[in-house]
Amino acid sequence: MFDTETETQDRGQVGIGTLIVFIALVLVAAIAAGVLINTAGFLQTQAQSTGEESTEQVSTNLVYLSTTGSVVESGDEPVGIDSFNTTVQLGPGSDAINLNDSTVSVFTDDGVSAEFNGADSTDSGISIVEGSNVLSTDSSDTDATATIEFDLTAGQFSDISNNRFDAGTTVDIVITTAEGTQAETSFIIESPLDPQLSSGDQIRLD
Repeated sequence: MFDTETETQDRGQVGIGTLIVFIALVLVAAIAAGVLINTAGFLQTQAQSTGEESTEQVSTNLVYLSTTGSVVESGDEPVGIDSFNTTVQLGPGSDAINLNDSTVSVFTDDGVSAEFNGADSTDSGISIVEGSNVLSTDSSDTDATATIEFDLTAGQFSDISNNRFDAGTTVDIVITTAEGTQAETSFIIESPLDPQLSSGDQIRLD
């Protein structure tokens, strides 16, 4: 015969042990779930932030429309340009861009470089001569385009040889927006220049 009292006590001890193990498993599962929820929340926030930044970069872009230069002579012969203008507008679907919050850089194949904090900054040598520093998203607005002038006789350009870019020079213009997108264009000054040209004449630069 089994001792009924002893058997009941053994069953009770086994039941308590099982309950403790069950509670421990529940606690571990709850902690793990909490960690997963926090991690998922962090990843969602980071992904959303990254997505917004990526969308902003993709939807913020510039398009160069045209560039012209002002001819300069030496000995009654056209030898280069002493200023040039470039006109830009927003790319399709782009958000508005503040050109004064952008960095404008100019480089040439013979080592000249200049960098301006804004297209209409306090630095001499660069200015907006037409349009606004903030490009409008409304294509019918007069501020939908802006023309930036670079004066090779002033500011950061004042140290270049003869205050001009000679015929045959390759020039790169890079505008980096506050969102980090870049728009680049380049042109080569025709060499030789048309001998019929005089100082101040405007030529198209491609």
